[in-house]
Amino acid sequence: MNYVRGFAPWLCYAALSPVDWRLGTSAAALVALYLLAHQLRARTVDLLGAATCGFFVVMAAVALADPGSALQHWICALANATLAATALASIAARRPFTLAFARAEVPREFWDSPRFIRFNMVLTAIWAGGFTLGALACAAVVDYDHSATAPLVTAQVLAFVLPFTVGGRYAARAKARAAHALA
Repeated sequence: MNYVRGFAPWLCYAALSPVDWRLGTSAAALVALYLLAHQLRARTVDLLGAATCGFFVVMAAVALADPGSALQHWICALANATLAATALASIAARRPFTLAFARAEVPREFWDSPRFIRFNMVLTAIWAGGFTLGALACAAVVDYDHSATAPLVTAQVLAFVLPFTVGGRYAARAKARAAHALA
């Protein structure tokens, strides 16, 4: 559930942008601003929340200022590239973005353990790979035919579904190993 909340602006954009990119970016910016305000009040701002908010505020401003901008065709690739860069930056800083979600589900005494950090580094790398492939797939589709909506939506959905599925399987195996080690 925490993943869904963290990715809510991206999902909102994916759902509404086929109707109109101004609607998609504006709604996503509003959701991102709401989530960031909530994080600020709770003093729990994370890199994904901040990057998401920055991305959609800028994209909404461009969409509203210039509805005919060619940028609208590339936003799928840019969105995935932004998420990939955010994930990679969090790995480089040794603060994988998945920590924000994982800590909500794991007792505090495990938060600083090397095993927990390593698990989240791998999980974030899985997401970074999915986002990178999503960016490349979206760019290839747009370069071939920017009006090909179905392949763009498919690439966008797969950029989330594949890492979610692979990451979920990885998490299940890690939990099973940890439970076995404690037994």
